[in-house]
Amino acid sequence: MKNRGILALGSILIASGILLLVSSIFRIDAWAVLFPLILIGLGLWAIFRPKLGGEGSNIEFTLLGDMRRHPTGVLQNKDYWLMIGDLDMDLTSVEIPAGETTLRVVGFVGDLNFILPSDAAISMTAGAIAVDAKIDGHKQEGVFTPVHFESPGYAQSERRLRLDISMFVADVSLRSL
Repeated sequence: MKNRGILALGSILIASGILLLVSSIFRIDAWAVLFPLILIGLGLWAIFRPKLGGEGSNIEFTLLGDMRRHPTGVLQNKDYWLMIGDLDMDLTSVEIPAGETTLRVVGFVGDLNFILPSDAAISMTAGAIAVDAKIDGHKQEGVFTPVHFESPGYAQSERRLRLDISMFVADVSLRSL
């Protein structure tokens, strides 16, 4: 499912809103209930996250902190899960195979910087509550709407790189060399 990160985020927001509404109607301290539920949810997510990716999934995870990646060789489909942090990825030294390769980023708050190869077509969809995207110097913003970019002729290109980003707040930068 392509938009499972957005679905999860929407579900969390709806559940939180219902809990806060019920707490205000019945004068209950919502934070006393919500905080333990968040901790339980994070714990369950940390335990079951490898199973969520499916058999043979390729997932990197960090709770807090930065990921700096400079892959080499042949690029493979991969998921990057970060709760709060930055992902800096230089893809200029990697070989993008024929067909479509997908990099998925799922998280809460992040600053995502991609340096892209010039020999591949790019498709990027960033879904978040608030997205600020800079694509080769052109700025796009989205609030409650996804930001989408696609290289001209993407569908017909031999080598395609798809970036799927699902976060609460995202600052995305795509730069080609």
